[in-house]
Amino acid sequence: MIDSTLLRQRLAGTALGLACLLMAPAIAAADEISVKDSRGQEILVQRPVKSVAIFPLPIPEAMIAIDGGTERLVAINPRAKSALMNGVIGQLFPEIADIRTDLVAPNFIPNVEEILTANPDIVVQWQRKGDERVAPMENGGIKVATVSTESRETRRGYVSMLGQILGKEDRAQSFLDWEDRTVEEISDVLEGADRPKPRIAFIDAMNGNEFVVFGREEAYFQVSGLANVATEAGFTEGSVKVGAESLLTWNPDIVFVNYYNDAIKPADIFEHPVLAGLDAVKNGRVYKTPAIDPATAAGGELAYLWFAKIGYPDLFEADMRTQVADGFKLLYGKDLTATQIDQLMQMDWNGDSAGYAKAFAASN
Repeated sequence: MIDSTLLRQRLAGTALGLACLLMAPAIAAADEISVKDSRGQEILVQRPVKSVAIFPLPIPEAMIAIDGGTERLVAINPRAKSALMNGVIGQLFPEIADIRTDLVAPNFIPNVEEILTANPDIVVQWQRKGDERVAPMENGGIKVATVSTESRETRRGYVSMLGQILGKEDRAQSFLDWEDRTVEEISDVLEGADRPKPRIAFIDAMNGNEFVVFGREEAYFQVSGLANVATEAGFTEGSVKVGAESLLTWNPDIVFVNYYNDAIKPADIFEHPVLAGLDAVKNGRVYKTPAIDPATAAGGELAYLWFAKIGYPDLFEADMRTQVADGFKLLYGKDLTATQIDQLMQMDWNGDSAGYAKAFAASN
């Protein structure tokens, strides 16, 4: 005779086993989610995602922050790798040196054959120039999600999308909440300031008397209360080529030099034979931007504060060194040294720029 208690246990076990079998398809379906990319296209993603290739330059930093490391980041742009390894992020995550860069060219053109061989679960690519950058992959059956950094909304969109892809929605949302708070705090300060916006030029590259400048009114200019002289002149593109004469005509109050370009520094603008007449040069207001990409909504908040502090040094008294140290701890779970904060703040290159040492150097 079988003990009734044992029989009940066996029946319960059988019922549980049948229930698990019946539930299996539902669980599998729940793991397949739909994410919306910058095109508004729905991309089906099977989680857990094990490998992600990211081709746009600023996006790997956001993924590392959201995912808490580099384990699932299998390929990046060679230009992104160079910038990361030459900066503080590469010091915090030296394993970036082992991430592949042969799946995409520096100009974002994908190597479809190598991507098919590497077989990442999903590729993140720029939306712009999709016929060259996206279509070849999708035609080869590669899953692609596009991103754009043209507006604050699109930047926030890719942070949210990465959170969904990685199964880290709450963490991604915490960064977006941080950005909301930062934007609100800056706005509150600027609303009480009755003064014209500082006019800025943002130089991405230079060759003699020819310059590449940011043409559109970037979100981080708007948030920080700055006006782009190139936009005033009618440009709307991300980058445009202009001559030194155009810069003289526009006569910006402040000139920024992009941190992504190691070949150009503030001294190149101060010593330029044609640009001596700029108000920005006369007043020493030429700055290398910090090695914190404002185009990523995961960490861009720190750049927003930096731009605001440069534009309105008498209005923003926040200790940027503390802000950066606390921010990197939140983003990457790492403690920064004073030397690393100096590197992020471009203390060496901005040493001759007006007010910079007083505002950003470590206190003795």
